[in-house]
Amino acid sequence: MNSKQVFGIVILIAGVIMLCGSFYIKNQVLQGRMQISSAQGKVDSANSIFSLTPETQSVGKVFTGSAQSQIDAGSAQANYYAQMAQWLQIGGIILIIAGGAIFLFARRKK
Repeated sequence: MNSKQVFGIVILIAGVIMLCGSFYIKNQVLQGRMQISSAQGKVDSANSIFSLTPETQSVGKVFTGSAQSQIDAGSAQANYYAQMAQWLQIGGIILIIAGGAIFLFARRKK
């Protein structure tokens, strides 16, 4: 096995690792989004309870305001990691194709 074939295998393995990492991140983001959705439902129900009069609305905002800001921050973080997982997946696929091509073409020249 020559050095080009080894390089192709290394690139291929790096692509597979990136692809597996992207699937793991996507799974974690999905679980986080489910938790965010559950928390958002609880905040929405609390807001609906406090929305009976204008006075209770301001009281409700005090109780649910910090929770809503944490939900918004969590949602932004989930979006960031989802985008990172997408780029890892694209990069992994490209490296798998490139590594396989390098391996095959390096083998073919002999």
